[in-house]
Amino acid sequence: MVTKKGVTLMSIKLSANLWIGALLTAFAILTFLPFYYVMLASVSDSNLIKEGELLLLPRGFNLKAYGLIFDNPQFLHSFMVTVTRTVLGLGVNLLLQLTIAYALSKRYLPGRKAFMLYIIITMMFNGGIVPTFLIVKATGLIDTIWALVIPTAISTWNVILLRTFFENVPDSLEESAKIDGANDIYIFAKIYLPLSLPAIMTIGLFIAVHHWNAFMDAVIYTSSADLKVLQLFLRDMVIQMEMAALMGDMSAMSEVSSLSIRTASIFLASLPIIAVYPFIQRFFVKGVMVGAVKG
Repeated sequence: MVTKKGVTLMSIKLSANLWIGALLTAFAILTFLPFYYVMLASVSDSNLIKEGELLLLPRGFNLKAYGLIFDNPQFLHSFMVTVTRTVLGLGVNLLLQLTIAYALSKRYLPGRKAFMLYIIITMMFNGGIVPTFLIVKATGLIDTIWALVIPTAISTWNVILLRTFFENVPDSLEESAKIDGANDIYIFAKIYLPLSLPAIMTIGLFIAVHHWNAFMDAVIYTSSADLKVLQLFLRDMVIQMEMAALMGDMSAMSEVSSLSIRTASIFLASLPIIAVYPFIQRFFVKGVMVGAVKG
């Protein structure tokens, strides 16, 4: 039998859940609106946008901005360069960071504290752009895809997070595996990696987003058109449209405005990462708490 007090508590709980749901829905809408506006602006008449006539539906629908981008033969090449850079960067970064974090998670590692201190120092201080460029040049990486991967292969923050996650794996699992004759490589691959999948997927998402969005290192370390990443290609295209407008090139302005090119570029650059996120969301929800609880 449900008492009056129980009914009151249930009513309060239901009311609280409704308020929380409404608040989260409002935040979700506010987060989605900028992306939705960019998508609308990329397929609408830029003149109507400037006049404030763009609301919830596209006005003067056209795909000329996307056609101009896709018709450029450099687009597909730059897209593949960015995909290659992201895949290579993801693989190299995860391999190095996972192995370092696994080693540092072992309390019996000789010099563990010294190694950890050395890694933390790099988190606070770095050599700067010029020394890093000189190192990349001296190692022969200039104008190669590896110049976009190796200089940022180690993230101190990611190593610390992964080390904390590995430390939470029960020692009894490792001890049991060693009794059965397993070596460190087998233990790492068959025990630690499967148990750490949420953390790995979360860190992997951060790494992939970094490599997908990065373009400053491409500006510094590459000059060949064969290594032009997607972000750099889209930036150059926007600059070309704005220069054409300043020079009074009416033919270019009448076809596609710089505003349409900018919004279409933002949408295209963001779309791949947004498309991938739903498939790893279940891992991300668990992985965002990496390192939050220890013991």
